[in-house]
Parts: sequence; C-alpha cells; structure tokens
Amino acid sequence: MGAFETASSITALEREFETRIKNVRSVMSSADEFSASALIVACHEGIGWEDVYYLSGFSGSSGALVITPGEASLFIDSRYVAMAEETCACGLVHCAAERRRAPLRAAAEHVAAMNLERIAFGGVRLTYGTYRELRAVLGGAELTDFSNVLLNMRRRKSDAEISCIMDAAGIAEKAFQYAVKDVSAGASEREFAAMLEYAARAGGGDFSYAAPVMVASGVRTSMPHSVPTEKKFEWGDLVIADFCVRKRGYVCDMTRMFSIGEPTRETLRLYSLLLWSVEEAADIIAPGRAAVEIDLAARGVIRSAGLGDCFTHGVGHGIGIAVHEMPPINQFSGAILAEGDTITLEPGFYKPGWGGMRVEDDYLVTKTGARRLTALSNELYVVV
Repeated sequence: MGAFETASSITALEREFETRIKNVRSVMSSADEFSASALIVACHEGIGWEDVYYLSGFSGSSGALVITPGEASLFIDSRYVAMAEETCACGLVHCAAERRRAPLRAAAEHVAAMNLERIAFGGVRLTYGTYRELRAVLGGAELTDFSNVLLNMRRRKSDAEISCIMDAAGIAEKAFQYAVKDVSAGASEREFAAMLEYAARAGGGDFSYAAPVMVASGVRTSMPHSVPTEKKFEWGDLVIADFCVRKRGYVCDMTRMFSIGEPTRETLRLYSLLLWSVEEAADIIAPGRAAVEIDLAARGVIRSAGLGDCFTHGVGHGIGIAVHEMPPINQFSGAILAEGDTITLEPGFYKPGWGGMRVEDDYLVTKTGARRLTALSNELYVVV
C-alpha cells in the first residue's frame, strides 16, 4: 500500500492535533469500557467528518482515520491526496484507491491484519450499513463505541479553538452589516440569504458543512427553522436571520432581527422582553452551573409575559466543529457547565398567524462567568 509522509513543519494547530491523539491513546489504554487496541473514525460523503477533522486536521468529505498505540494513519481516496499532504497532522496518509477500495474498508482491512481483540470506533454518525461492513471486515474482534469520549473531548475548547470561533463571529458580523445595509422592501428571503452567504464567503468564511442560512419574514417568523423562500419583504415585516459561519473548522452561530420600516411600540416591548431573557440567562453562566438553570432563567422571563407556551425549544447548545455540540442547554438537560464550554443563548417565542422573535449569541464559559464571543449589537435593526 502506498504511503507518504505529511509536511514536516509543525504548527501550533498541528501540535494540538498531536495532543488530541495522545489523549485518545490515554483513554484507549485505560482499563474501563473504552479500552481498545485501535480506534477507527471515518467520514463518508461529508457525514462524520467532524471527528476525523478534530483528530487529524483533514476536512475532506471521505476518509478514515486509524489510531493505535504506535501509529496514526489516514486513509483517503485519490481526490484528496494533495489536500491531505497539506492539512493532515497524521504521520502517514494512505491512498485507498490503489485497489479500488473505499477509505473505510481500506482502514478496516489494515486494522484487521493486526489481529486485535478489541477495537473502538466513532459511531455517532455511522450508518448501520457502514457498521455492518466494518463488523464483517474486522471479523471476531470486539467493537466498542468511542463516540461519547470524542464528544466530550471536543466539548472543552482551547485558546486556539476559541480564536477560530471568534474569527468566524467577526466575519458573520460584517456579513450581516453588509447585507442589512443594502436590503429593502421588495427583496426576497432567498435574496437576503444569498447576500449573507456571499458576504460571509467573500469575507473569509468557509461554508463547508455549515448549517444552511435561515431567513423568515412576516408571519413566517413563527417557524423557528424556516427555509428562505421567494416571499418578499413588506413594510411592517419583522425578519429573522439565523446563520453560521465557519473558520478553520469552527463555527459561530448567530441570529439577528430587523424591521422593514419603523417597528410598533408593541414590537419594541416584546423585543425588549426577549433581550431581558437573554440577560437573565447570560448573567448566571458559570462553571458548575446546571444547564437547566440557564434555560429556566430565560424561560422564566418569557413565561412572566404569558408567552411560555410559545417558547418551544431549548435556550441553547454547545458549538464548535459542529453547529450543535455538547452541552445541551434546555429544560431537560442534565449537563453541568464547565470552563471552556462554548454555548449559544437563543431564546425565542412564536405565535402562528402573528410571527415570532429570536436572538442568538455565542458565549464562552470562563473561570468566573461568561464572555460573549459575538460582539455585534443584538438590537432590533431598522430598514427604512
């Protein structure tokens, strides 16, 4: 099997990948349920890329990573040879195309040849069909799901990861300012979404595997996750724009609202209520705080206005390589916040036939409280 060495220059990011692989090996060598002699993590057509990227720096749509006590190898197809040489922090990269094999099968055959008794796999995004193929190639080896280990490793962010999220937020902020400055009544939801995407990409954002832009206007704002349509903005409409920008693998997640024309007093009153709910939740973010308390702080403000039944989702979630990561921030969560968590706060309320409101910002849990990572004002913007 052909292999080539990756670039020899060691950057700060590559050192971080090396530390992650060492952490994986430490867990694999333990005597608990996650002990294993090898780990296989794979992505196929973009599904499951997050863990492969986290451990290797490779962000292609198809590949498989093998980690053992003595090696870290990435298996790819011929499309990604040059990309892997440039970005992968592993010691070896193998091109699986030589024998017309998919990367995962090549990786599994490589591990099977080692005759190991216990093998771990990253299974959170693994399809059942892929698991069956893995099971067949690995024969009688015992398989253990390593997904929770990887999710918890990804949860606490390093300074380098936080910097990526903040850079993404800076791009998102400029993109929104650009788009809202040039929009007017008569523009469609789809056109505004395209303006946001263009400005984010032109500003340095990488939209690969980022969540789709959500834009809703008028009564359609009652749909929390609305796909942009050809509906045109009308005078008096409120508009919700919920979008992510990715930079060096990490996302920010932000929601802003604007009014087409001057908002009514009732709109301003309700929007002030929304911002109050954010403040109540943000004020109690701290290590050791139960995630459910964060949710209930925001939810309590909205309930006090008689809109509790209209707040139909959790107040937030973790962010990082994926748009939704650990910890969940909702009224059913059992998570406890820890220093290094990066989370969103996105309270909202929605009334069919009337519309809805939501605002969203990203926060870092610090040693003593919280630091907001999205600096753009969350005021209600006005388009005149």
